[in-house]
Parts: sequence; C-alpha cells; structure tokens
Amino acid sequence: MVDIALHVRIFEGNPTDDLVKKRQTAIKEIAAKFVKPNTVSRLLSVANGVALGSIDNGKLPPSLATEVGESITKVSPSFVNEGHDLELATCAMLALMTAVETGTKSSNLTNADYLAVGIWLAISLQGGGKNERFERLRQSLLELCRDHVLKAANYGRVRSQPSKITDLAADNSNLGNVVENLKSTIATLYSNAAVDREEIDLLWWSVTGWSDALGAKYADAKPHVAAVALGLDAAKRLRRMPIELHKELVLRRVPEGESLTAVKLVKELGEDRQRLGAVYGSDSDVISNPEVFPLLNALASGSVGSIGKITFSIRDLALRALLEGVTFDVISRREV
Repeated sequence: MVDIALHVRIFEGNPTDDLVKKRQTAIKEIAAKFVKPNTVSRLLSVANGVALGSIDNGKLPPSLATEVGESITKVSPSFVNEGHDLELATCAMLALMTAVETGTKSSNLTNADYLAVGIWLAISLQGGGKNERFERLRQSLLELCRDHVLKAANYGRVRSQPSKITDLAADNSNLGNVVENLKSTIATLYSNAAVDREEIDLLWWSVTGWSDALGAKYADAKPHVAAVALGLDAAKRLRRMPIELHKELVLRRVPEGESLTAVKLVKELGEDRQRLGAVYGSDSDVISNPEVFPLLNALASGSVGSIGKITFSIRDLALRALLEGVTFDVISRREV
C-alpha cells in the first residue's frame, strides 16, 4: 500500500500526526473522485493531468488542481491552492496510486487499467527530477502503473475452464441452476474464443508483410515509416495491452535505422506522417491528452510538443507506436 506518511515529507519536512491523518483522508477522497464519472475520457484526462504535475516545477491543470484542493480544504479549512503546487501534485499522485492499488482485478478492463496505462505512457518519456523525494514518488508511480498494466495484460488473456455441465433433473426442479450454468459456460467459451481470435489475427498479420496503415508492403516503406506502421498495425489486432511475445512479433520486422529526435522523426516521415496519423487527428481523447499520446499527436499534427528533444531508436519507435496504438484502439474504443 502507498506510504502516505513518507511522501507527505515532500511538501512538509516535519509533518504532525494530525497533518498526515488529514492528508490521508483527503487522498482517499481524491482517489474516489478520479474515477467519477467512470468514462475512458475522464480517466485518461486524469492521467494526463497528473503526469503534467509530476515533473519538476510541474502544475496540475486548473480543473484538476481545483478538485484536489477542494478535498484538502474539507479536512484543512485554512488550505489554499495558491503557492501549493507541489502539495497538490503530490496528493494527486498519491491518490492515483491509491486508485490503481485498490482497483478490482477482472478479465474485463477496469478503472485502474485505464489510469495505469495513461500514467505509464505519459511518465515513461519524462526526464528525472532534481527534487529527490518527489522523484522517488514519480518513479514509484511509474513502476506501480507499468507493473499493473503488464499483469492485467497477462491476466486478461488467461483461458478459463468452463464449468461442469449441470444435468437437468427429471422434474425440472433445478432448471434455474441449469440456465445459470449454461450462461456461465457460454461466457467462458466466448472469452476464450476472443483470446484465440486475437492470436490468430496477430499471427496471420505477422506473416503477410502488408501494412493496413500504409496500404503498402513494409518492405517498400522507409525504415522509420515502416517501424511506426508496424506498431500501429499490430495494435489493431490486440484486445489488451501487449505482452513480450507481441512486442517480439513487431520487432522481428523492424528494419535497421538510425536513432532520431522527435523533431527529426516528423521530417523523416514526410508525407507518410499524415497517412499514419489521419485516424487520430479527429479523436478528442488523443488531442486532449498529449502527454499520454505524444506520438499519435505528432503523427496527426506534425507538432512534437514536449517530446521534441527525446531521441527514439527505431525499435523504441515501433514499440511506442504499438503502446499508444493499443491504448487508442483497445482501451479507448473496444472496452473488452
């Protein structure tokens, strides 16, 4: 569980027991707020906002800062948001960790899954901070969310054994139990079939050499164009975040190519950038959350935003396209 007392020292060097208890109460309420309303857009927006506050001298977006501040003010009436950006950001990060840790585990996607993948994508491209205590919290948040996503990816693909068939009694006295048993069996078979279909679709794609995103063969595209297309095309065939096997299927086709900054990458993609990014430019979840979807935004608009100086190897580029593409195609759209 999150050690709130430890991290309170980020903004208060010698906290009293009363202060710690009050912040614990506020953080619990903030965590509950973060998942309301329970929509993909809301959850990705929270992740994007918390990521903005997690960098050195970062600030939460005004609306998110207001939400966090209101919960703190409930337990500490003298608190004001002005001049307390570090405390607001710290409490928001701790609340998000609380929401992820206390989220339910399910074969279906959950609130915690959406928050975790949003934070993982956003924070993983940030540089380290100079405030050591705050940086430890940021790293803890990143590790928690990354581990959660990877575990959920594996858990969501576990095939279950259908229930043993319940025989109908001669007098039909157990008809209700038989019906429930059949419903459970059908649901299990349906879930198993979805996993099978994902594997079949991905394996067929991996041997074709054809890019749906480009409308051409990968071999005919420039290396960096092919790398991005590989990630985006694979993403469309996944039902959850990728596991190592999926990454390897993408990387086996990635051609040789030099590492490029995001600025140089956009230039290298040339006219293919618009083709690759056409789907994403009109999507509100993508354009409203540039910290979560920096690559998709760059493809859609040609603007690199905060990642301009970040250098991507061609393999990292393919995997980044895969992760952002899966988040768009699976988590934002299919909710399986």
